[in-house]
Amino acid sequence: MVAVVKVMPTDPEVNLDELEAKLKEALPEKFGLAKVEREPIAFGLVALKFYVLAKDEEGYDLDQVLKAFRQVENVESAEVETVSRI
Repeated sequence: MVAVVKVMPTDPEVNLDELEAKLKEALPEKFGLAKVEREPIAFGLVALKFYVLAKDEEGYDLDQVLKAFRQVENVESAEVETVSRI
């Protein structure tokens, strides 16, 4: 399955390239990453959308991803937007 995880930075001044790299490092190893998109929100704030790949079986809890992402510096929030089977 693929989950879209929307990550909001703490403010518009955050370097998105650095934040994206830190989030990729924080992603637990058993999960995959299909792509990352940037979504303009307002007033210069841009969200990062991570397309996270996971197996539809026990042990693949998206809360693990959210917890890891939320611990990264300059992350205001991380929420699952959608989950789809592929």
